Amino acid sequence: MKNFSVYMMVILLYILLIYLDKSFITTNSKIIDFLTKDYPSEVVQNYMESQKKWWWLNYVVTPLLIGIKALLIAFCLNFLKLLDLPKIEEIKFSDFVFLALVAEFIFIIAGFYKFVNFHWINTDYTMENLQTYYPISLLNLREYISTEKWLSYPLQLVNLFELFYWIFLAWGVRELLDEKISYIKSFGLISLTYGIGLLLWAGTVCFLILNAQY
Repeated sequence: MKNFSVYMMVILLYILLIYLDKSFITTNSKIIDFLTKDYPSEVVQNYMESQKKWWWLNYVVTPLLIGIKALLIAFCLNFLKLLDLPKIEEIKFSDFVFLALVAEFIFIIAGFYKFVNFHWINTDYTMENLQTYYPISLLNLREYISTEKWLSYPLQLVNLFELFYWIFLAWGVRELLDEKISYIKSFGLISLTYGIGLLLWAGTVCFLILNAQY
């Protein structure tokens, strides 16, 4: 029951972020200005009409994606049961799911950080700015590092919130093990489970982007 309560809280906050983004950041005028540079007015109009028709899709898909993400992260963490760790046999899969859901609040904070940045601070932005921005990440320095499209996702992953996420997972695993291991060892375990899973996921995304390019 606690998992469902946290899950619903996470979903409601993500839905709020989607609403704020659509209403104040990624507005129709910004989208039209962006598209009219490369596409005729008829194409832009058809796209905007489809957006209006399918406005609800993001709200429906988000709960599904967040649920899948939490389960995948819990699946990665569940590999800890293969190791000889104290108290590990007492940890349930649902405990890992709960940890993944609570950790998701870190990325929700990142979403609100992005909203505040574009709504009140950097108000003179374009759609290009939105597409090449992630809070406190190397993606924001992309033009100084590399303009290769396939590098966008790895650069986005290298950010302060992702570091906080790893630290929180490490703390959570240590708590589940009743503090029988050190923080350093717990962080290493996160690297061996979630870290490898994230690396495989990032590699898959980069591969798909490269294939789409060529």
